[in-house]
Formats: sequence, structure tokens, C-alpha cells
Amino acid sequence: MGKKKFISKKFDSSKKMDAFLEEEDLGYLFASHGEVQIPKIHKVNLDLPEWLVAQLDFEATRAGISRQPVIKLLLIQKLEEERRKRSA
Repeated sequence: MGKKKFISKKFDSSKKMDAFLEEEDLGYLFASHGEVQIPKIHKVNLDLPEWLVAQLDFEATRAGISRQPVIKLLLIQKLEEERRKRSA
């Protein structure tokens, strides 16, 4: 079995990191043998109340990223939380 490959990315600025996060899917899946499998992207339109968009924008500004990565991260965290609850 060969060495596992890791993805490493460095950014010169938060704007470059933000652009990368906008373009890339945060859900890279690593197979047990170390290969990277990039999932297919499915675009979704979402209607949200103004107050929720304002809170998402606040969190995005605080983190120095744009709204889309914040939404992805929050969804991933919540889904993991729900999965753990079901497993317990």
C-alpha cells in the first residue's frame, strides 16, 4: 500500500481563500486507500428570510469568508450532529 496523498493549500490573503472556497466543494471524500474522490455538485436555490441572510452575512464577515462557505459549514455541522444523535 502506497503513501496517502494529502491536499495542502496555502493562501496569501483571505480574498484568495474566499475565492477558493467559493469554487471548491468542502465535502472532499477520502477513500480508505488514500485517493481523493470529489463529489458531484448539485446547485440548490434557497429562499431565506431577510433576518437569516443578515445573520449568515454577519458570520461570514466575522470569519472573513463569503456567505456560501458559511452555509455549507453550518449544514455539514448540523448533519453531523444529527447523525451522532441517531447513532447514540
